[in-house]
Parts: sequence; C-alpha cells; structure tokens
Amino acid sequence: MKKKLCSLLIMVMCLSLLAACGKKDSKKKTADPFEAMKERYVKDVTLAEYKGVKYTPSKTEVTDETIESDRQSLISQGTKQETDTTTVATYGDAVKIDYVGYIDGVEFEKGSTNGNGTTITLGSSGYIDNFDDQIVGHKGGDTFDVKVTFPENYPKDPDKAGKEAVFETTLHGIVKTVVPEYNDALVSELTDYKTTKEFEEEMRKAHEEYNASADLNTDKTNVISKVIEDSTISEYPKEEMQNLIDSMIGQMKELAESNNVDFSTLIAYYYGLQTEEELKEYITEYVKNYIRQRMVITAIADAEGITVSDEDVAAKKQEIMTQYNLTSEDDIKNYYSEEDIYYVIAAEKVMDIVYENAVIDDGADASTEDTTEASTDGTTTTTEATTEATTEASSDASTEDTTEASSEAQ
Repeated sequence: MKKKLCSLLIMVMCLSLLAACGKKDSKKKTADPFEAMKERYVKDVTLAEYKGVKYTPSKTEVTDETIESDRQSLISQGTKQETDTTTVATYGDAVKIDYVGYIDGVEFEKGSTNGNGTTITLGSSGYIDNFDDQIVGHKGGDTFDVKVTFPENYPKDPDKAGKEAVFETTLHGIVKTVVPEYNDALVSELTDYKTTKEFEEEMRKAHEEYNASADLNTDKTNVISKVIEDSTISEYPKEEMQNLIDSMIGQMKELAESNNVDFSTLIAYYYGLQTEEELKEYITEYVKNYIRQRMVITAIADAEGITVSDEDVAAKKQEIMTQYNLTSEDDIKNYYSEEDIYYVIAAEKVMDIVYENAVIDDGADASTEDTTEASTDGTTTTTEATTEATTEASSDASTEDTTEASSEAQ
C-alpha cells in the first residue's frame, strides 16, 4: 500500500474490489447504477477547471542498456547445464550426487536423496565436515562410501550427535554451465527472428510502443490528478468510507489468520506500522483519497453528460473475465459490483476527455513575463505598444475560450 500506484485506474480497479465487498448485500436497485453514484456524489463536489489543464508530456527513451538487457535475457534463456562425466571433481566444482545414509548398518530417516539427486559445490556445501573432501578425486559414474561422524553438538537431530555414519554415494558428474554466444544462430534458435540486428530492432520497437503506452497513462494520470487535487469536496459519504475501511482491515486480518501470523507482525512487516490504530489511520487517509477521486470523476462525467451503454458494460465484463480467467459472468460478482463496473467505464471516458482537452506546458507564461519585464526596463515605444496590443488580444482570446469551455461544461 505504501508503494506508488503507476496508474489512477489501477487504484480505481483495486479499491473497487473492496467496494464491491461492502455493497453486495445492498437491496437498493437502480436501472442505471451510475445514476446512483451521481446522486451520492455530485452534490458535494465543486469541480476545478478540468479543461485546459497544463502538463508536461512524459517521454521515456529506449536506452542501449535496455537492449543489452534483452541480449542478456536471450543468452540466459539459451544457457544450459551439462553433466561432465569424464573430469575428476575438485574443490569449487558443482557436482550432482545421490546418496543413502546408514548408522550401524541401518538406513536412517532424512539421510537419503531418494534417487532424486542433489547438486552441491565442493568445499562449500554446508554438509558434515569431511563429506565434500571424500568426493574430491572421483568422476562421473563412481560409487563410493563417504564416512563421517556427526558433531557432538548436533541440534538438528540430537539422536545422531557423535555417531558415525556411512553415506553410500554416487557421483553423477560435474555440473557445468554452458553459456551460448550471442549471435545469429542463437537468435534464430530461440526467437522468430533471423539475425541479431533484426532481433534488436524489433525489441527496440516493442519497447518504444510499450513506453508510449505507459507515458500516455502517466500523462492522463497527472492531468486528472491535478483536477482532483484542485476540486473541493464539501462532505464525504461516511458510511461508504467506513465500509471500505472495515473491509480492508478485515481482509488483512483474514490474511494473517490464514497464514498463522500475528496481525501486528503482519502490518509491521508489510506496512511498517506498529499498531492497528496506526493502520486504521493510514487506511482512512488512503480511502478518503480514493473516494475523493471517485467523487470528482463522477462529477466530471455528470457535467459532460457521459453515459455507460449496455455494449460498454458487456465489453468490460468480458475484459474482467479474461483478466481473472473466469468462465461465467456470475463469477464477476466475486470481484466487482455492478456499480463498480459502470464507474470504471465512466472513469476511462473522463480521463480521455480531460487529457484530450489538456494543454502542453511549454513555459509560455514565464516567457511572456520575462518579455514584459524587459520591456519595462527600457525598450522603444513601438515595442511597448506592440506588447500591449498583443497582451490585449491574448486576453480577449483567453476570455472567449474560457467562456466557451464554461458554457460546454454547463
């Protein structure tokens, strides 16, 4: 929860899940669930100007380091482990072995690999002293006895403390990691491309497309966040907020219980908080911010006359079913209420409208201010007159644009 959410819609979708839990038993039905939200929210919202919001576009470049990471990923994909059965094992080698342990001629519990094999590094396996030493000098296919004595102090299994044991051991071989060369052959083997050049060009193109999409989401989030921040809420829906808070805390307690973890330990580990009261305060603020977003977005949708059609709902439900791998629309109720589905659809439309009407901040205001100051410090009368005329024209145009925007919103 302390991590920044990369998209407003992610927060909307996540908390909608919790909101759904709090509304499943609601008996009040509305022909259009989105209308119920308008009734609850719009009256308490005073919208900030949501058209003409200034923003600085995001631009994430594809770096050489990114392409190098793709190369290394392909090399890693092609890396294989081979078992060398001809070389004599020595310290530092990774070896694959099987063994069965005996004490006084009787096989003991947890002293065998059960034929599944295990890989250890000789000299640093962590096994009983001298175990690794007796494998050194053997090669793949050798079977031999490894004789050891358990330590006098052996807390793992006190019954074995100080006892001698024999491990009937088979060395399958030295495990060697074979790293392939990055070349056309590797690319052709592991991808649909023929050459390293083609592979890297396509990877760069894919990264550019991904970055463009991510940058667009970031810009939309920044623009709508500005509107949400500048808008005013006269009153929050207390019951709805409390339901969300209780639901979130309840789910955390269920998580702690299902994992047999003390609740205070869980919130300390995941959220860095010490008490349930601290958690409640944090969640309360979190939920308040979420509800604020929900209220402002609904108010914009109302001002813009945004509607949610049956086709919109059907498409969103299909998207959710695909996302959660569901087979029936009835299963969606376990994730989202009908109202939440309508809200998410409307939120997407609102974000598009606000973004499409946003204005790139090119620093024009600062430039105008600098020009005005320079003119004041001493320029010709002609320059002053030109500046004044330009300012008046700009002011008239701005006033006209604002009036039109205000008229459209109404």
